Amino acid sequence: MGEFTTGILYPRKYEPKVLIALSKIEQSYFHRNVNVDWNAFFLQDEWLQTSSTVQFLLLLSKQYVPLLWFHDAEDNGWGFRLFDAGYEVSSATISYSLDVEMAEEEFGRLYPDVNLQERITDSEDVRQKYEDILDRVVRSELYRREVGKGITRIRPQSFNRITGPKQVQQLRSLFDLQLLTDVDDETGASLLYDSVDLFKEILGIEEMVWVNYAYLASGGRE
Repeated sequence: MGEFTTGILYPRKYEPKVLIALSKIEQSYFHRNVNVDWNAFFLQDEWLQTSSTVQFLLLLSKQYVPLLWFHDAEDNGWGFRLFDAGYEVSSATISYSLDVEMAEEEFGRLYPDVNLQERITDSEDVRQKYEDILDRVVRSELYRREVGKGITRIRPQSFNRITGPKQVQQLRSLFDLQLLTDVDDETGASLLYDSVDLFKEILGIEEMVWVNYAYLASGGRE
């Protein structure tokens, strides 16, 4: 089982405002120090699924408290939503399974009579056909467009209030679609799969790892 992290980060200097707001919220939460620059809180509504949770974050951000909801599911992908001055000002979703989903769909179209899930483990021919399709997919313009849909609301300049000009420029480079999806000819590697670590390094939130509301609620046993 891969990493599952989700929580809401904010610069530590806003701690008094955040603690007052949290004391009035109508759901369970945990509040933790992340490092010398960042704090985080973890709401029971981990995925911001209710309008009341989102409204709470918008109202708190209206007090000039920038809030970064961050999630990282190692097996599936990662993303964030940035709230500031009463608005959601930037967001991104990076999927790690998009290439596989597209490759499986293409395999099914080309070989409708072959059960990929059953045959891929015992047939070298099937496995090679699938890997060839996967390689074509990750180099295709269609794949780039699909990845691009997850970063259409990236606004690097929105991070100005929580980081410096150098980091804003680094974020701009990180979310360049061409660079993000470029595949190394020798290794087949892509920046896409390193993007979460680079994002955390740029913002200085490397300690935000293996933590979420359910984990804290279990006393660290789950």
